[in-house]
Amino acid sequence: MIETEEITPRQARILAAIVKLNCEDGVAVASKDLCDKFEFGLSSATIRNEMAALEKMGYIRQPHTSAGRVPTDEGFRYFVNQLMDKVKLTMREQETLRSEIVKLQAVNAEIGRRLAKVLTAHTSQASFAMFPEEVSSVGLSNILDNQSLPPEDAKEIAQFFDNLEDYADEMIEDYGDKEAQAFIGKELKLSTRSDYSMIVSGLQLPSGKKGVIGLIGPKSMQYPKNITLMEYITKLIGGGGGGAAAILLILFT
Repeated sequence: MIETEEITPRQARILAAIVKLNCEDGVAVASKDLCDKFEFGLSSATIRNEMAALEKMGYIRQPHTSAGRVPTDEGFRYFVNQLMDKVKLTMREQETLRSEIVKLQAVNAEIGRRLAKVLTAHTSQASFAMFPEEVSSVGLSNILDNQSLPPEDAKEIAQFFDNLEDYADEMIEDYGDKEAQAFIGKELKLSTRSDYSMIVSGLQLPSGKKGVIGLIGPKSMQYPKNITLMEYITKLIGGGGGGAAAILLILFT
């Protein structure tokens, strides 16, 4: 339970650093890691005190005795809402995506599956696409091959992919034309567990058909890059991207 005490700017910088290191390495972060990799101008003892305060407020937790700290769902939520800086795709990335999307629009058939393949290729996450006449998924093996994913989580993700068609109409209706929003961990209504995330973006084809595309990956996924990439794809597909929606659901610690 997060207390009402407001996080300080210094604590916010430390929390952002913990999230970034956890997303890069997928491991718990110690005060020494922060001292070695960031120029806070603070002693290790001061950083430990601030980490203790962040833990008391519910933004980080200790997964094991004598381990460092990892972000909680609330910590990821605060990072996504308040601290995350959007990244800019390189010109090469933009040109590659633009070329791939132009090819998709020219082919037109099986555009959902082709979009999902583009997403997985650029993010290394499992992905899906939902349109009224087509529901496709790609890259589930990327999740199942992750050694940190408990068998129960793998089973639940696989079941979601098996039943994508059952969710399609509702998700297209709810998120096909909304702006970005995030569901992290326990916020995910599709799940009985709280250990994994999904990014979903609504989009509209030039024909006017609405749909959604989505990613599923770990809590330690690269949120800024993945969100930016999905927003760019929806903009390319729709010729403007004004109706893009993004939902983040936290996958696994």
